[in-house]
Amino acid sequence: MFNIPTVTVASETLGSAASSVTLTYAAPAGVSWTPRHLVLRVNAKSTTTAAVVGGRLQLNGDTGSNYNSQELYGVGTGKTATRDSSVTSYFMGGLDGDDSNEFGGGELLIPDALSTRTHKSLLNFTGANEAFVGLVAGRWASTAAVTSINYSASSGNLDAGSTFELCVVDESFNVSETILTSNSSSAGFAITGISAANGDLVCIGTLRSTRSDNADSVRTRLNGDTTDTNYNTQRMFGDANTAGTSSQNLSQNAVCTAASSEANSFGAYVNQITNFSDGSNDRVQTTLNGFHEGTTPRSYVAVESTRWNNTAAVTAVQQYCNGYSFVTGSMMSIYAVPKNLIERIEITGDSEGSKTFADISQEYDHLELSIYARSARSNTVDDMFVYFNSDTTAGNYAAQRLSGTDSTVSASTSATEPSITTIAAANASSDEFSAGSITISNYTKTDRHKHHIASVGTSVRTTLNSNRWASTAAITSITLVPVSASNFLTGTTFELRGISSTITEALPAAGYTIFF
Repeated sequence: MFNIPTVTVASETLGSAASSVTLTYAAPAGVSWTPRHLVLRVNAKSTTTAAVVGGRLQLNGDTGSNYNSQELYGVGTGKTATRDSSVTSYFMGGLDGDDSNEFGGGELLIPDALSTRTHKSLLNFTGANEAFVGLVAGRWASTAAVTSINYSASSGNLDAGSTFELCVVDESFNVSETILTSNSSSAGFAITGISAANGDLVCIGTLRSTRSDNADSVRTRLNGDTTDTNYNTQRMFGDANTAGTSSQNLSQNAVCTAASSEANSFGAYVNQITNFSDGSNDRVQTTLNGFHEGTTPRSYVAVESTRWNNTAAVTAVQQYCNGYSFVTGSMMSIYAVPKNLIERIEITGDSEGSKTFADISQEYDHLELSIYARSARSNTVDDMFVYFNSDTTAGNYAAQRLSGTDSTVSASTSATEPSITTIAAANASSDEFSAGSITISNYTKTDRHKHHIASVGTSVRTTLNSNRWASTAAITSITLVPVSASNFLTGTTFELRGISSTITEALPAAGYTIFF
């Protein structure tokens, strides 16, 4: 999810059906850095025959009514926003249960999970093949550090073959970290002197404002640019029971809790700035964010795509609240990635109609594809097909989609459509590209169809996809093709990286070098 670099600290693959799985946190051995954030990866199914089954999560064995969530999801043509308050488990999203080869799931981020500063904010992106796709933001009403995660299905047992991985974010990729011991200035978090490199910046944080309200907007400025009209944002959100979308010329790309919110409740934030310094086109941010607080009450979850109308390499990032401060306990980490790069493809001419990652290494467990793209189609947006192993048979692919375009939210499902993501096209603003990522679970396993989730957007459309390739073959190649049969334009860049579920061992004796 969003190119977050991780190190696995606990994992389990079920050999037979089980009612639940518990993963216990253990600090990674032999690293010189302090872990901060946790990530949970799930690729699982239920023993029931339902098309969609909810995954449920509990932390530290807590079975009390301490879990809260805000959800936004698409099922078929329906788009729904809903909230849970003071329930006994957190809704982790969708699992599949209707076919022996179909495994769903996704990823959960718990920012600042290992501290005792705040209630634990949770943020996840999930899907059940072509039956469900959604975002969830929430809160565990405890300041305890997370020591274990218990996962179960809302109906039936977890089936054999289901995989679960508990990870820490790899701090060896960290370029900046701020943890507030007092309220910030109105400038918020300001990080400067970021070195140029191929790849993405990933920002992870927990945020709360001093504003006298239950929520406040979070703005992200790049390179000190204070001109709001240089930032063009399209968002799709769930706000209590409202599923909505909006666009604006403003650097706002998230919402957090504020001073009137329940004590210790903070907002969760992850922001990917794709291809942040390479090339001569505009920079793009993709953000997942959300919170749940119980005093008013208020809850919110959103995905946002923000174009910065500037071709300069990003050297400085500022997150702030307009006229207010972040409170004590707020924190922000920034990482320069990718980790485990398999191959980078950068298009230098306008004649490329497709690009293929061939002979993909089979040494990893999952794949993530970072996308920065624009096509030659005569439109503001285009779509892009993703084919595996040169299989172009439409009936072998299926997808559930949730999109926000201008002021309209729409959902659709298809059982005869290759995986699709939205990309910018030739009639978009000059230098505008789309950005986002696709995560492909268990790509080498031959006992299941391949499930993958995607979040990609432009300044006029943002999309969430849950997709299935109906093949049990290991993925050895990925081909990317504009749906319009046009070409990719110069500057289009794709990065494929591997994700390992191997638990780290202690470092060897001095004199050896390990690359994570």
